[in-house]
Amino acid sequence: MPADLSTVAHEPGIPKPDPILTVENMRKTFGGLVAVDVDKLQIQRGVITALIGPNGAGKTTFFNLLTSFDTPDSGSKTFEGKPIDKKAPHELARMGMVRTFQLTKSLTKLTVIDNMKLGAKRQRGENFFRSLVPPLWDAQEREIEARADDLLKRFKLDHMREEFAGTLSGGQRKLLEMARALMSSPSVICLDEPMAGVNPALTQSLLEHVKGLRDEGITVIFVEHDMDVVRDISDWVVVMAEGRVIAEGPHETIGKNQAVIDAYLGAHHDAPLSVEEEAEQLSDGSPGGAT
Repeated sequence: MPADLSTVAHEPGIPKPDPILTVENMRKTFGGLVAVDVDKLQIQRGVITALIGPNGAGKTTFFNLLTSFDTPDSGSKTFEGKPIDKKAPHELARMGMVRTFQLTKSLTKLTVIDNMKLGAKRQRGENFFRSLVPPLWDAQEREIEARADDLLKRFKLDHMREEFAGTLSGGQRKLLEMARALMSSPSVICLDEPMAGVNPALTQSLLEHVKGLRDEGITVIFVEHDMDVVRDISDWVVVMAEGRVIAEGPHETIGKNQAVIDAYLGAHHDAPLSVEEEAEQLSDGSPGGAT
């Protein structure tokens, strides 16, 4: 575990030594349902933070609020100390905060290399009038393509360079989306269930790539249901239940947290359901009523 989190208390909303992203008093409702109600959360720079919780905990909604794909009813968020409440997703990407999706968003009728090149920001050729004068942008275009090729080699997709993205497997599309996100040189990358639908042969490769992002100094936030994945790659875990953050800490402490156990299994998961059941269990002489 990174040294800069070793002295941080394992409490919901605890301040971090060097937060890159901060959320305060964020609330989102759908009709009478409170989907998200987070008083405070700070994401530490340069670590892998997992966002977990039982079904219906509000993880996906909160993730969408963080990345501006949804708008909160109230609350504020800052990135690198700057308010980003009114920033659109593409503006956040320009600032250095990008995301991937559980259902990949590759453009299936473009080649893999063209998908990659779309991820680069501030391309001079995107301006209509400038695009008519190749000397204004062709040097930058060559630089972008060279970077894309380097990333394709890193993610072992270079052999698919000229193939249509629609021909890739689900796992390969996950790799492509992660590689494309890196084209913008982000400081924060948000991964929505990066291992969902990935076959076991590619899972380990994806896990190593996520660890590699952290080793490069990139902050990673990811939503995940697979606790083996959380244990493998996370430095810090944030647990949500009923829209609130109920626990924070390294993964080895989260599994022992009573609030987390209650959220996943129910507060009375190990108690008799009724007086009659308790009497039946006592008469049988065993907790489960079996002999």
